[in-house]
Amino acid sequence: MVCALSLVLAATALASTSVDVPQILAAQIVSGRHSGVRVLIPSRLIAYVGVSRLVGSGGRVGDGYDIQLSSAPKCYDATACFVAEFWGTPGPLDPLRQHVSLAKGIEGHFRASSCGAPCSPATIEWREFGSRYEIQYMGGRSAMIALADSAIAAGPR
Repeated sequence: MVCALSLVLAATALASTSVDVPQILAAQIVSGRHSGVRVLIPSRLIAYVGVSRLVGSGGRVGDGYDIQLSSAPKCYDATACFVAEFWGTPGPLDPLRQHVSLAKGIEGHFRASSCGAPCSPATIEWREFGSRYEIQYMGGRSAMIALADSAIAAGPR
């Protein structure tokens, strides 16, 4: 709880920036398209760093994609530079998460962020087009649903 509170206080102290996600991750989206899984990415998200500091990485991974957005090169999902992560892969959903209603009547699963030694971001996932999609981001339930709804509404990139 202390970790989550610290993140919220730090985030509110910084200016937030609405980010055009497909523009920043254009090269990674192109790579992800070669995976055989349709690439679903939200149109926008809020980042607590300037757009000029944002870095995209990842792309096609095996029979899916794993695309990261961070505030530093070679972040490797470290809490200090993590902004968001997007997956598309064949496979089942994690049944241990809260059920949520998403755009187009899709049922999703949500898990809130948690803090131990490092903090883990919130996660939302759903199935569409025969694939499993997942977004990780340091946001609450409503922010996560909005990101998933944006990705679903935008359709394959």
